[in-house]
Amino acid sequence: MGVKGLLITLEGIDGSGKSTAAKHISTQLQEIMPERRLILTAEPTGGEAGKILRARLSSDGPCSSPSRRMEELFLFMADHADHLARLVCPSLEEGAIVISDRYADSTAAYQGVTLQGIVPDPVQWIRSVYAPWNMPPDLTLFFALDPALALKRMRSRQEREKFEQLEFLRSVNENFRRLVALEPGRFVSIDASRDAQDVAAQALKRILKRVQTSL
Repeated sequence: MGVKGLLITLEGIDGSGKSTAAKHISTQLQEIMPERRLILTAEPTGGEAGKILRARLSSDGPCSSPSRRMEELFLFMADHADHLARLVCPSLEEGAIVISDRYADSTAAYQGVTLQGIVPDPVQWIRSVYAPWNMPPDLTLFFALDPALALKRMRSRQEREKFEQLEFLRSVNENFRRLVALEPGRFVSIDASRDAQDVAAQALKRILKRVQTSL
């Protein structure tokens, strides 16, 4: 029997430092376990739906009409489906460790805010749409950070995304914490208020512990 693949996802609001941590983690993990194939990926992806999403997220202003918000949700889902079929599932079948910077939980947390008033209980509704076909992660690290601090960190960015608004980030953060409470066995919270090296070290420790239990 081959080595079991592992799917590890990194989640949190914008500015939480998970993308920076992902780079540190992948480098250090490859040094510690050179015999394992490691895949570092992200959503939105570089696929067709992902390219459209990235262009929209960097544009000015949030989606306004209900139809535009639903369109955006299904673009996220199409991109996720492509991600699973093209990279995630084949890599797991080959025994790789796949680390994804954002995954389906981000869609539930972010679009769970944009779809308020359009569908009942948007977070749960989005989760129910994903449920029949999604690949559940083996471990999800939630980079916990106060939204006000996250926004302060992001003020130095040259490129801004439409989701970078304090009240919006607070609502997204609440959705993430709801997801953590729903699946405490999958989620592990990381204190993202500390310096980047320490955050990455916390995350790596948790990942190594999960890898060991899978051997």
